[in-house]
Amino acid sequence: MLTGNENFLRTFAACKINRVIRMKQFKGILLAMISSATFGMIPLFALPVIRGGMGVDSVMFYRFALSSAVVGAYLLLRRADLRVTLREFGVLFGLGALYAFTSLLLTIAYLYIPSGVATTIHFLYPLLVAAIMALFFKDRISVSVMVAALAAVAGVWLLSGGTDAAVGMKGLTLALATVATYAVYIVGVNKSCVQHMKGLKMVFFILLSATIIFAGNLFVKGEIPESIPDWSAAVHLILLALIPTLVSDLTLVLAVQRIGSTTTAILGCLEPLTAVALGIFFLGERFVAEQFAGVALIVAAVVTVILGGRPGRFSVRRLI
Repeated sequence: MLTGNENFLRTFAACKINRVIRMKQFKGILLAMISSATFGMIPLFALPVIRGGMGVDSVMFYRFALSSAVVGAYLLLRRADLRVTLREFGVLFGLGALYAFTSLLLTIAYLYIPSGVATTIHFLYPLLVAAIMALFFKDRISVSVMVAALAAVAGVWLLSGGTDAAVGMKGLTLALATVATYAVYIVGVNKSCVQHMKGLKMVFFILLSATIIFAGNLFVKGEIPESIPDWSAAVHLILLALIPTLVSDLTLVLAVQRIGSTTTAILGCLEPLTAVALGIFFLGERFVAEQFAGVALIVAAVVTVILGGRPGRFSVRRLI
């Protein structure tokens, strides 16, 4: 039989563990929200450079080359262990490819439909993440998730109805393609053999892989990265590399490692709101009532999933 002292110590230990778990969960939620908000800033920094005459391929190369260089320099200064196995590198390269294609397709979509619309369509990825986790990893799909899926589809229909049919369809297709690539990317971060890798090390190899992919893309086309035309373009490219790339991807990886793929994806609700707000206030885009209703439906779908069930398992891992 346990003494009073032993009971107190066990209760104290349990409370301490619960506090640690809650703190990990809170940090994961905060990191997921930071990731989604910063990812929504891509058009703010990318579109001025593209509209200034630089090709999308060159913009993407500079975006990932600068961000991977910053992370790599930091890790070298910290004398971090950058060794990986061949299998790990293959997985990391695959994740980098998924992230690169997501970025490329979404950036091109911004040229055909308003940035707020493109990013909001891209925001359907949480529902695909939930579906993948349910089908392949036995996560349970609740009624609330099914209702949310219907609401999200209705939201996309309203959004696509607010643009020119011929142009909107191309932009819509590109944005929808990013739903698949980004969903698989998030699940891969959480369920592949690199899931326990330190966040900054994982991000470095992902960004480096994306850099290699875009450098190879330019090489195949017989081109080289375009020269940066002026200081304004340079500042925009640096901000693009640091905020919606390095900060967004690092906080995403850390969030996935703390609270899981589905929960991280669903907490991306700041992403379309950020893109819409920036598109209106800084890029001169108009957002009609029909499109606003589409945004409201998609955000409502996410809130429904959050409030209506268990969107994903929280996990606590040592990440330092």
